[in-house]
Amino acid sequence: MRATTACIPCYLKQALSAAREVTDNPETQRQVLNEVAKLLPDLPLESSPAKNSTYALWRAHEVLNCPDPFASKKRYYNKLALSMYPAQKGLVRSSENPLRTAVRVAAVGNIIDLGILDSVDLEATFNEVLSQGLAADETEVLEGKLRTGARVLYLADNAGEIVFDKVLIEELVARGLEVVLAVKGAAILNDATMEDALAVGMNQVVRVLSNGSPMIGTDLETCAEGFLRQFRRADIIISKGQANFETLNETSAPIFFILKAKCREVGREVGVDTGDVVAMFSKRANHV
Repeated sequence: MRATTACIPCYLKQALSAAREVTDNPETQRQVLNEVAKLLPDLPLESSPAKNSTYALWRAHEVLNCPDPFASKKRYYNKLALSMYPAQKGLVRSSENPLRTAVRVAAVGNIIDLGILDSVDLEATFNEVLSQGLAADETEVLEGKLRTGARVLYLADNAGEIVFDKVLIEELVARGLEVVLAVKGAAILNDATMEDALAVGMNQVVRVLSNGSPMIGTDLETCAEGFLRQFRRADIIISKGQANFETLNETSAPIFFILKAKCREVGREVGVDTGDVVAMFSKRANHV
């Protein structure tokens, strides 16, 4: 997905968010914004919004002298999400269609902005998704492709949210699938890294692999060769979140996207309204 001019305010918003995690000093926050603003003319619209956001955040990190502004918040989200895990798991176990329910649990993880999780009624959110469904739901298509032994690469999104993913991944493993979970190669925003995966016990469920890239989303140009081998050999790639969509929606890989369209630009690319939640295969995928 290519960036648009509407993406530019988001680069500043993310930089300010990082600054607020580090300091309450308005002058420092303004300095971060001023320095990031200097980058804006050189951030090409031909790049993905996720790539441009990465460059903006790196500059914010430099000004703040802090390589991981969201570190403490990520740890908090992981612990909070883990406390919800038994209830999530119980919903899947009692469901008439465990895979569909597990997909929707994963979708709820992406719907909720973990930055305001304390003010969100998780049960109400899940019940809404369960009763109203998703704007686009190709879970039945996914189920038809999940033959025993199929190779699945699962692309994580955020810390905390990764616990919701754990529920879906466990369902896939129970079906006899070969699942590998990929996390970010370095701290960026609140994206899940190896540290987060280990903190929530993902290594006890599946093999966890760093993608080797410090970029937001999945920037294939900067990913490690080991990750790229898994990407190429996967029968199905399950991709969580908007940034992964932004960086992968133009590939022909067999990607099953689970995300909430959080802005008009992504909604237009997906073919849904802003705020809609989808679980669907890439329109460009070469299905086998």
